[in-house]
Amino acid sequence: MVQIAQVPNLQPSFNWEDLLGLLRDELQEYGGLVGLLSAQQQSILNRRPESLLEINQSVQTQMEASQMLQRRRQGFVSSLASSYGEPDESSLSELVPHFPDVTQPMFQSIIEEINSLISQIRRKIEQNQRLLNRLTEVTDQILGVTDPGSHSKTYDKSGDLSRLSSDGRSTLNESA
Repeated sequence: MVQIAQVPNLQPSFNWEDLLGLLRDELQEYGGLVGLLSAQQQSILNRRPESLLEINQSVQTQMEASQMLQRRRQGFVSSLASSYGEPDESSLSELVPHFPDVTQPMFQSIIEEINSLISQIRRKIEQNQRLLNRLTEVTDQILGVTDPGSHSKTYDKSGDLSRLSSDGRSTLNESA
């Protein structure tokens, strides 16, 4: 008697909705982060340190949530890649050609949107860092003009600019 072995399904099965939901969540977190970074920038430009501290905490929390979702996605994609016989380090974009034709445009679109938001976030972070650095320079210049004796510039061992104060306090006479 001849037995016919069943050929396993070569197409890995997973829930497309799970991956899509994960990507949508990630997209939403990145969108929220862009909004927070814009608010952070406005606080810097409007010189509102009290709101800046609050926004900085929100940015940190949002970044942690985004990173957690990104790690979940990477784990999902790594597992999917190995089921397709691709390297575990494969990106989602590299796996899209394995997806059913009807789902490919949807996944390509959401991947492009996520990548666009990540680029926008990086630009906003760099802008905000430059603004903060410039604000610090201006503040140091103002302090140097108002009390030059207590605010001198020096360089540390690594060649970075540092400030020295004679006793750590301002010598400016603040009485009227």
